[in-house]
Amino acid sequence: MEEKIAAYLSARIEGADGVAISNLYRIPGGQSRETWSFDASWRDGDGEVSRGFILRRDPDASLLESDRNLEFGVMKAVKPLGVPVPEMYWLEEDASLIDRPFCMMERIDGCEASPNKVLMDPAMYAVREKVADRFASILARIHEVPLDDPGLAFMGPPPSTDGCGIQEIERWEEIVARESIEPQPVLRAAFRWMRKHLPPPASRVVLVHGDYRTGNFLADASGEIRGVLDWEMAHLGDPMEDIAWACIRPWRWLGNEQIGGLMARTDFFSKYEAAGGARIDEEAVRFWEVLGNLKLAAIFITGGRSFCEGRTRSAMMAFIARNSQRLELEIMDLMEA
Repeated sequence: MEEKIAAYLSARIEGADGVAISNLYRIPGGQSRETWSFDASWRDGDGEVSRGFILRRDPDASLLESDRNLEFGVMKAVKPLGVPVPEMYWLEEDASLIDRPFCMMERIDGCEASPNKVLMDPAMYAVREKVADRFASILARIHEVPLDDPGLAFMGPPPSTDGCGIQEIERWEEIVARESIEPQPVLRAAFRWMRKHLPPPASRVVLVHGDYRTGNFLADASGEIRGVLDWEMAHLGDPMEDIAWACIRPWRWLGNEQIGGLMARTDFFSKYEAAGGARIDEEAVRFWEVLGNLKLAAIFITGGRSFCEGRTRSAMMAFIARNSQRLELEIMDLMEA
């Protein structure tokens, strides 16, 4: 793999000579994409160059079939608009180059992404409040991204403000129907409940990250969030969808009610609004929390099917599908069933 990466960079970086790859390792997690870190060094007209890279490669099978072009395109578009993301370098569809399609991006050093590190490392305790502030304010900034920016034209026209809820119901209902290998009575009931309890029209249609939570950002020792990651579920929709996704129980990492392990729910709402975010509608958030738990259950079902069909031998895919029952209990609580 090192030789293939070196050959690729030699072809991509103008004037690069003697490209060498070192410290190549796979970063744990990343079930929808393999994430690899490596250092590259080479010589050019200015002398010796050394740089850290991240390679995101398609896996043998994933928790959710997602569009690598979308993730790459959104991250490339939002960086110049003030959203902290790594610089995106290249997107490759040719599977023969490094065995599967992939993209390469900047590696941002000196940061932590793991919730265990961000929340439990004593060195981070003193800056947790700043992390919480930045978590809320960056989400507000994402929701301010102008949808008419040319870099986002590939995402197509936005839904109407009253069509965001039904758009996502239909998207995830189709995934559950396609991927389930056994009956899903609780999820079916949840879809019926959501159709009867559609949220009010969105205050505005925004760029929705789709997976905004602790674990998907890079925080440094000062409490600054220097990179927001994992944009593969980005789409245009209701800002309350991102708010609710950040709130669902699986992301309350400390086992209490703190959102993302960072702050109380009311603090999250007030920080987001104070940063210029949309006004929080708590009943709309409830709808989107039901959908968020259902969405995660659908992702787990997809991973389980991949394992059962032999498309992956990852034990994680088999294990994670067993978590759906806890999500079903949360869905029933939210529906007051």
